Order: sequence, then C-alpha cells, then structure tokens
Amino acid sequence: MKKQQPDLHRRSLLKALTIGGTAGVAIAASGVSVANATENKTSVKNTDGYHETAHIRSYYNSLRS
Repeated sequence: MKKQQPDLHRRSLLKALTIGGTAGVAIAASGVSVANATENKTSVKNTDGYHETAHIRSYYNSLRS
C-alpha cells in the first residue's frame, strides 16, 4: 500500500493566509495610531496661519516663468 504524501502546497497556502491576515491586522492597527499622531502634529503647526516657505516661493517663481 502506498503512503499518501502530504499536500505541501495546500499547507503553505494556509500558512501564508494566516500570516498575511495577522500582518494585515497589525498594519491596520498601527496605521490608525500613526494617522492620529500626524493629525495632532499638523493641527499645532497650522495655528500660526499662512507663511511663505522656500518651497512655496519656488512654486510661485515657476508660475512667473
């Protein structure tokens, strides 16, 4: 009687799906906290109002040309 070989392709697929799902949840959870931290920083910066930076000046100069 032949011994049945384990289906390694199926096992690797199941491992990949499990690891991928776990990684997706971890990335999504960390992405939310990063987004909140970024919003808090930008709201503090914008309280001073409009100010012209070197980047904005170079953009305005490119429009004049």
